[in-house]
Amino acid sequence: MKRWIVLVVLWIVIGVPVALLLSFLGVPLPFGIAWILAFAAALLIAQQSFLDESGPWPPPPPEQFQRGSDVSRLAWAVDARTGVVGISLRRRVTALADRRLREHGLTAQDADADAVDTILGPGSHAVLVAAEMRRPDLERLLRALEQPTVPSTRPLSATTTTE
Repeated sequence: MKRWIVLVVLWIVIGVPVALLLSFLGVPLPFGIAWILAFAAALLIAQQSFLDESGPWPPPPPEQFQRGSDVSRLAWAVDARTGVVGISLRRRVTALADRRLREHGLTAQDADADAVDTILGPGSHAVLVAAEMRRPDLERLLRALEQPTVPSTRPLSATTTTE
């Protein structure tokens, strides 16, 4: 703020004598003042910084996109020789099944087998609580999770009453 005050005072101190000098040389006073203002505007514009120079220099290199290995890791999570599903893939599928069951107010560990089998298909509860999951069980469970939720299996809300 102080800098702008100094600049304005300086232009007044320099501009008035220059305008009077131009007037003495035969230039009309309004034209002399206009030329001084145009010159001042040109100098102010030249002082502007049109680039953002506030950041660090040199700028940091752009971040490289890190490709995840989730797909390949999950693909290798099924043992091709024995057909046993690995723990990482089992956790993901179990989490999906739990999310689907929570939509109905159930959990895979606490719900009875009939309720889980009604929502996810026959044998789903046994697959979710078994010690190990095999490839055919995984495929069957994934097919069940890809199907849209059956509206008739949704629980009644607490405010709905049947008469």
